[in-house]
This record gives sequence, structure tokens and C-alpha cells, in this order.
Amino acid sequence: MRGAADPGAQPERTRLAWRRTVLAATACALLLFRLAFERGLDPAGAVGLALGLLCWLAMLTLAHRRIKEMARPRPAGVARLLAAVAVSCIAVALLGVLLILA
Repeated sequence: MRGAADPGAQPERTRLAWRRTVLAATACALLLFRLAFERGLDPAGAVGLALGLLCWLAMLTLAHRRIKEMARPRPAGVARLLAAVAVSCIAVALLGVLLILA
């Protein structure tokens, strides 16, 4: 007889992982904002700041949507959501590089 699996552990770990992802994105966005303000808010810095804020909000919204989706028996749209999260992370990284080089 196989041991009974804990059905509550996997969803809880996944929710915690999404929260850690949002926390990491928040830290990156704050570093991006700090960099933009240290350089002075020239037009390039303002655009980078606005795009960084949009990427962070997208990440926050996507993570919240995924956490809510997990409450359903069969979550849908995982591949699209993960692709959107990846694009958001890459965009924040590129904005940081552009602000450093600009």
C-alpha cells in the first residue's frame, strides 16, 4: 500500500513560490526606481521608470491571477501565464541594463 500524499502541501508550496516571485520582482523594481532617481529623471529615466512600473504591475496581477486560479480544480492557461511572467521579468532586466548604459 502506498503512503497517502498530502494534497495540501503542493498548492501551498506553489502559492508561496508565487509570493516569493512577486517579492523578488518588487525588489528588482525598487532597485530600478532607485537607479532612475539617482541618475536624475531625464526623459530616458522617466520612460524606464514608467515601463518598470508597468512590468511590476503586470507581474503582480499575473501572480494574483495564478494564485486565484489554483483554487479551481483544473487551473487553465498556465502556459500563457508563465510566458507573460517570463516576458515581464526579461523586460525589467532589460530596462535596468538600459538605465545603466544610458
